[in-house]
Amino acid sequence: MPTPLPARPRLITFDTYGTLIDWDGALRAHLHALFAERAQEADVAAFYRRWYHGYALPAVHGRFLPYRELLATTMAEALAAEAGITAAPAELAALGDVMAEADPFDDSVETLRLLGAHVPLATISNSQRDIIDVSARKLGDPFRHVFTGEAVGAYKPHRALFELVLGRAGVEPHEAVHVAQSQYVDLPRSVPMGIPTVWINRQGQELRPTTPAPTAQLPDLRGLPELLGLGRAPQGAAR
Repeated sequence: MPTPLPARPRLITFDTYGTLIDWDGALRAHLHALFAERAQEADVAAFYRRWYHGYALPAVHGRFLPYRELLATTMAEALAAEAGITAAPAELAALGDVMAEADPFDDSVETLRLLGAHVPLATISNSQRDIIDVSARKLGDPFRHVFTGEAVGAYKPHRALFELVLGRAGVEPHEAVHVAQSQYVDLPRSVPMGIPTVWINRQGQELRPTTPAPTAQLPDLRGLPELLGLGRAPQGAAR
């Protein structure tokens, strides 16, 4: 059984990309441009899924690479194997900048502001510090703690990032709440560790049989303050 939500969390941790920042949309737009420049028709959404599940996800389980390098390496492999494209070094290097410059979802900034008035916030991210620093500014710099994979030499779902943020904040797993979109790298670790977990299911996914069930599920962030007993976010929150 998933750990119940605390009456009042002492820490709220967030995954950033896909949960707070529309990284998927930004990357798909970048890929559309890449294919269009070559006058090559492609189902970008299908290519994106093949890249993510066939190349990027396996890479986060493998030998640690800085995230910009991981993006460039896996995308180069996917483009060559799936589309017959040899990408230029500059196109691959730009992927980290695309990630950094991606916009917040419409509900992110105001929800974080409301929650941060009551509880310390943190983010643990499969990214890189120079990338997430840009994203944090776009989100209004709401985080007391910011940790990326390079801090521990491992990416989620490894437990090291979760242990690091809990240790630095001085809270027990059941006293925190983890908020995340990914059922591939977040839920498989936070739930078994006994961290109450809210799945932000923006894509309307079905939970895989092998993914542990979260404590709660929401379609976006707007209901999160009320769910946690920390107020109610206004409808139509702006970026």
